[in-house]
Amino acid sequence: MTAGLDPIAAELVSALVGAYEPHVRGRVARLGLEVPPGLDDAIEEGRRWLETALLDLLGRPFASQDRGPLELFQEALRFPTAVLEQAGHQPVPRDELVANALPGDLFDLAPASSNDLGEAAWKAHLAWGASKAAAITRPE
Repeated sequence: MTAGLDPIAAELVSALVGAYEPHVRGRVARLGLEVPPGLDDAIEEGRRWLETALLDLLGRPFASQDRGPLELFQEALRFPTAVLEQAGHQPVPRDELVANALPGDLFDLAPASSNDLGEAAWKAHLAWGASKAAAITRPE
């Protein structure tokens, strides 16, 4: 899965991909939404998309990484969001700032930070961020 990636980036991919399904299921449960048919498939599709997108992003040199890993995680939530919407669930109320920042997150599935995804994801994200900052600011 992560062959060829820097070990810090590989750990981040593993942590974020591993957190995806439990995060989605946990958010749906906390919202009290009935699990619609097709949610399992949507979660798997989102997980696969996230893994591919993270491998592509983190396989590039830091200077060429035009998005953040958490942004990709948030985008991958479009798959379960579509299934929830198609099942007739009504969007949940969200803070205006959050709604403007993530307009497609109708069911408030997106984490605000990697800390919302558990300690492993948070630590991996911090390590990757520190590694990226050091590489970008290192004098040549």
